[in-house]
Amino acid sequence: MAATAKRKIDEGPADGEPDTSTHAHIIPLGAGSEVGRSCIIFKYQDKTVMFDCGIHPAFKGMDSLPLLDEIDIDTVDVALITHFHLDHCAAVPYLLRKTRFKGRIFMTHPTKAIYYSLLRDLAKGSKHSSEEALFNEDDLEASMQRIEVVDFYQTIEVAGMQITPYRAGHVLGAAMFLVEVAGCRCLYTGDYSRLPDRHLPAADIPPVKPHIVIVESTYGTSRHLPRLQREQLLLDTIRNTINRGGRVIMPVVALGRAQELLLLLDEYWEAHKSELSGIPIYQASSMMSKALGVYQTYVESLNDDIKRVFHERNPFKFRHVQTLKNPAHFISDYSGPCVIMATPSGLQSGASRDFFEAWCEDSRNTCIICDFAVQGTLAKEILGGPSSITTREGRRVPLRIAVHNISFSAHADYDQTSGFLDAVRPPHVVLVHGEYGEMRKLAKALKDGAKAAGVAREVYTPILAQTVAVEHKPDRSVRLQGRLGEKPPREGAAVRGVLVRQGGGFATQLLAPSDLPRYTKLLKGSVTQRQAISVDVPFTAIRLALEVMFEGVEGAGTLPVATAPDAEGGKGGESLAVVVGELVTVRYVPADDASGVVSHVVLEWEGGRQGDMVADAVVAVVLQSIGEPPEATSAESAMLAARAAGDEAAAAAAELHLIGALLRGQFGPAAVDEAGGLVRLDVDGVEAAVDYRAGKVVCGEPGLRARIEKSLDRLAAAIRPAPLDRPHD
Repeated sequence: MAATAKRKIDEGPADGEPDTSTHAHIIPLGAGSEVGRSCIIFKYQDKTVMFDCGIHPAFKGMDSLPLLDEIDIDTVDVALITHFHLDHCAAVPYLLRKTRFKGRIFMTHPTKAIYYSLLRDLAKGSKHSSEEALFNEDDLEASMQRIEVVDFYQTIEVAGMQITPYRAGHVLGAAMFLVEVAGCRCLYTGDYSRLPDRHLPAADIPPVKPHIVIVESTYGTSRHLPRLQREQLLLDTIRNTINRGGRVIMPVVALGRAQELLLLLDEYWEAHKSELSGIPIYQASSMMSKALGVYQTYVESLNDDIKRVFHERNPFKFRHVQTLKNPAHFISDYSGPCVIMATPSGLQSGASRDFFEAWCEDSRNTCIICDFAVQGTLAKEILGGPSSITTREGRRVPLRIAVHNISFSAHADYDQTSGFLDAVRPPHVVLVHGEYGEMRKLAKALKDGAKAAGVAREVYTPILAQTVAVEHKPDRSVRLQGRLGEKPPREGAAVRGVLVRQGGGFATQLLAPSDLPRYTKLLKGSVTQRQAISVDVPFTAIRLALEVMFEGVEGAGTLPVATAPDAEGGKGGESLAVVVGELVTVRYVPADDASGVVSHVVLEWEGGRQGDMVADAVVAVVLQSIGEPPEATSAESAMLAARAAGDEAAAAAAELHLIGALLRGQFGPAAVDEAGGLVRLDVDGVEAAVDYRAGKVVCGEPGLRARIEKSLDRLAAAIRPAPLDRPHD
């Protein structure tokens, strides 16, 4: 069925298909009319989100992966992983290391911690398997470097999208993700539970109304037994098995339901020590033992009841539960009654399969399926009541063990799902993570319920790789507040301000910077940047270099500036300073031998795009002026001395040599003809004669002549108090 549903979705809409500019597209690459390998694509406008990336527990190797080839992976902007169960996260190392995925990836803190432990065990196990491994330990380590963490209720912006995680219940750290793109809000629940249990709070109701909810449909229209009734049924079943001398095997997921059930059994054994103290409870999973540290670290993510208990003792340091380190020896050596929890929950491999095959022919024993049994696993098969099973070695053996299905699964049932959707009231619901038949029963029930309540609701049940298109007009409206809103802008006119999103509804406002404190919690601030550069040339040389390079160099003179503090910690004196382009102040601080201060310039500017750009250019000019040829410095000194002495002839000669040195620095070889009052240039074989006093340039190349004239203008403005009056040809 899934194969016939495949079609490419990355080539743009075909004739008659909805356009992505007005439609949101949801494509299940996994968990489409199946339970396993959750991986859902959400596309709207030019943004693409991947929700989860897991493997299918009933398949092996590449067959267990989501259908990642159905989209252009390199167009995915962000991947959001809801929780650490393998069917939601175990394909992440493959995604990050063996595909073209270039986006960012997020999960909560507990999910990242447990993800690493679970997948490291999986990678180590793959070394000893004949199956082709999807990833190795190096791939896992590399994935940890790329995974970013996010807190519940923390709104982050990624590629122009707003993303907020909410609590999902289910397991420690599990999150629902609300994504908003251009006003379209999509909520992905992942696996969730609206019922609190012994250690986890219930899933949240997001405070804003989503347009689309992608929700799990694992249990379809089924209803869970009330918690107390389920617990009593479990305990009675275990007691009956023990009383007849049998053993109980409970296949579980290592983290999540295992801790919930161990809390229940430990509490029950403590209350009935006189009767049950001789009956051992074992956990046959290293990950269950490692969970102790994880739950201690993230106790704040647990519910209020368990947090209160933590003040007295760690409830996960179980009083009646032992860790079984060698299941093979235990199977061969132990024959008395006991209770064993082992992984995986589907009985497809591992310790749970070993115990089940060893005990399945004894009618005194019991197997309790406590979690959802995925199609294609042994757990699903034995719930059908077969008279025999096939072992992993291929032998057919009789099935005499009692099999009970007492669900402690933290997945939403029909009542939770219908109640949740009634609370958030989305007009569009997409069902995923459910078997084909159950999903369609749930869809019909949800449609009927919405119709009876007079609520507009579309419900979709896509199969693998089938696109659901939901029409939504993008919201690009912005509210003008404060000063900007006092006078409506003229149509077509530009409006400038600060764009602010705030609040759960992501309301967008455009504000004048001065209005930020009035309408938001933001304050307008500035960062003053300073940079000091040691110099060994007079400030006149630096000023000259700046005036040659920049227009609008003003304020030459003295400005107050903190120089070297005196012995009493005073501010020091004043320094020469100029302002470049009204953005960057350049202050000169002379050497002070007494305090050990060397001569230097201090650049000061307000941080920002323009200021930073001008400051970078000023730094380059200052550094260049330090390295000016000695003849330029000596010519400038001679010119200034001659002017001070009133010797105009000597000043003019020195000025000509200074111009020659500066032009040589810009254009290359230059010779000074003092008798003719000319500077002769050779620029890549093109000759030019500069009559500085007349302000005239003779050159056969118009472009080069224009460049030299522009430089001459700036040099004259920097050296002479009056501009040149250059004749035009």
